Amino acid sequence: MTDPLPPLPSDAGDDFPAQLATLLETAHTLWSTSEERRRMRYFGFRPAVEQGVLKREWHGMGVRVSANTLRAALPGAGELVYRAADRTVLLDGDAFVPTQGGLELVRQLMDLITSYERWVEAREGREERIGRGAQGGGDARPLNALAETRRMQRLLQLQRPRR
Repeated sequence: MTDPLPPLPSDAGDDFPAQLATLLETAHTLWSTSEERRRMRYFGFRPAVEQGVLKREWHGMGVRVSANTLRAALPGAGELVYRAADRTVLLDGDAFVPTQGGLELVRQLMDLITSYERWVEAREGREERIGRGAQGGGDARPLNALAETRRMQRLLQLQRPRR
């Protein structure tokens, strides 16, 4: 499990929401493919009642992934939603603002994404984990959710208040 995220300073700017959108977009794009959804089932995601939705409980947080959205809800922390159509990140129905509950949801999602990516790597190898995110056009950087979680962690460390 990842360590709790530090509180963001009030002058954190737009870096955090932008990096969070990139992280969620990367995870959602990977998790939306039919091949990846088969892997997710082996990892413990299960079909939900709604057609095309996979769900998973993760340390008390409920996660649901559909073709259009990624949702994470944690009692007491709220609900985080990523909408792929307009690349919007919402916390409890409003634009994401890094509250304590919102940061807890982000921490839990980062933990889930990291664990899933490490599981894929242990099962299929590093090259396969990275290669599954390759996009068309040889110059494009492959989708790498694990790298995005590291970027998010570095961003949070840089923004930690100095003592």
